[in-house]
Amino acid sequence: SLWYAADADIVINSLGAASQLSATATAWKPIPLTGESLAANLTSTVSEQITANRSYANSVLSGGEVSGTINFEAQANDFLYDMLICATQNAAKTSFEPTGTAWAAAAAIKNASTKHCFAILRRVAVASGYDWYVYRGCQVGGMTLEIGTGALISGTINITGVRPDTVIESAATVSGWTYGSLVDTPLMSGPYSLREFSISTWNGSIWVPTSITMQSLSISIDNQMRAQNAVGINSIYAAAVASGRFKTTFSGSAYYANPKIYNALLGDTKIKIYGKLLDSSTDGIIFESHLVKVTSGASPAAGGPDQDLMISTEFQAFEDVTNGTLKLTKVTTA
Repeated sequence: SLWYAADADIVINSLGAASQLSATATAWKPIPLTGESLAANLTSTVSEQITANRSYANSVLSGGEVSGTINFEAQANDFLYDMLICATQNAAKTSFEPTGTAWAAAAAIKNASTKHCFAILRRVAVASGYDWYVYRGCQVGGMTLEIGTGALISGTINITGVRPDTVIESAATVSGWTYGSLVDTPLMSGPYSLREFSISTWNGSIWVPTSITMQSLSISIDNQMRAQNAVGINSIYAAAVASGRFKTTFSGSAYYANPKIYNALLGDTKIKIYGKLLDSSTDGIIFESHLVKVTSGASPAAGGPDQDLMISTEFQAFEDVTNGTLKLTKVTTA
């Protein structure tokens, strides 16, 4: 099981023992995952020293990073909204942060430069209780939503963190920690939950719909994060984590109806992408990008006999003065 909770923006810049979250009263929120690969990935450097007996002399740990992915199924819950705030680095308060202005219903957020750091807890059942693994200073490096036919909407979150805490072994619980439970929230499916999706091209005065019908759609956010490795900090882990340029891309396959997308590629035409992801309770998000360009693959092609004529296209969103690169509106009836 995985949980997440508020954490500091950890910067390792001095000597001395690192603080442990086990000494802090922490309210852990559950992560509704389908799989994960989070780990403290270590690097070992082998000595090149020449020995008389043709043996390797030794090795030493020389680097480490917290990284991995969390896979989930899209639901209009705190986890989805929190991860979208973290991925866009908007200034809105997440559900795990104690202060700030929350993302309200019908309010819009867009990409910005506010870090949201959290810790991730992995609890492993053993014969005499649980082993507790805590990963510190985590941020959302990227996030992808996959929308297809005959399937639930699935997502992947790329995590970049600073360091792990010392493992707590064989303990029934940790003093001061509380653990939330998952809330039953409707799942989202590709055919039902993607609504009012449109791709429009700008003709110089108005937006012109392309009347496109999608077979699949992928929405990807990338903060292009990097670990800031340093010497003189008495740690194999990075001194901090930094973000690069914010990037949003859309890709997918559509049934061919007209050459408007192809013409947009040739003409370097501005495009607007708009859509809603809503569950059966009409809770979810509206997503939109107002300055989008086709970057590749707009020509129609058939995969073989008795196959539909399809176009597989990739788009990249750019910064719009009013709406940012990606604008998200929270839709909730709660």
